[in-house]
Amino acid sequence: MDKSTINDLMERSTRNDHKAFREIVEGYQSMVYSVVFRILCNEEETKDTVQETFIRVWMNLSKYHPDKKFSTWLYTIAINLCLDKLKSSKRNFQSNTIDETLNNLVASENIEQTIINSELGKIISKLTNELTPKQKIVFTLRYLEELELDEIVQITGQTSNKIKSNLFLARQTIRKKLEKY
Repeated sequence: MDKSTINDLMERSTRNDHKAFREIVEGYQSMVYSVVFRILCNEEETKDTVQETFIRVWMNLSKYHPDKKFSTWLYTIAINLCLDKLKSSKRNFQSNTIDETLNNLVASENIEQTIINSELGKIISKLTNELTPKQKIVFTLRYLEELELDEIVQITGQTSNKIKSNLFLARQTIRKKLEKY
């Protein structure tokens, strides 16, 4: 959606226009689902978080500033909810599954071809579960959602240097795990 369309829909939504808000949800639901699923890696939690994201948007319509990019504001709400979930739950990810997947990858006869295929993407996605919540969020936003550093700063509220540091640590953690195999 272009900026004028989203601003019109947001203004109508502030006047309790449910149809306008439904258009916003339909237009951005898949984007929110994608980033939340990549961070939480759980379908049920993702569905709940997406729903909670749009509830928060509805409840905070008056806080949106039309001069800001809507998707950034929306990402901010979704990412904050993800961060809360990651911090509050004692996530115990099974390292054995990751180890088995990596061993199968290395055991392949044609490792170059295997690395090129989607297995590496799946492995890296699993390895992100071993990152701290902040590292996982900035890694996901930068490398999986392909957002620019400036937008990640706006979404997370972290400084550029803090984001770069978290990205470095995330890459280092993933690289070390991959080098074991």
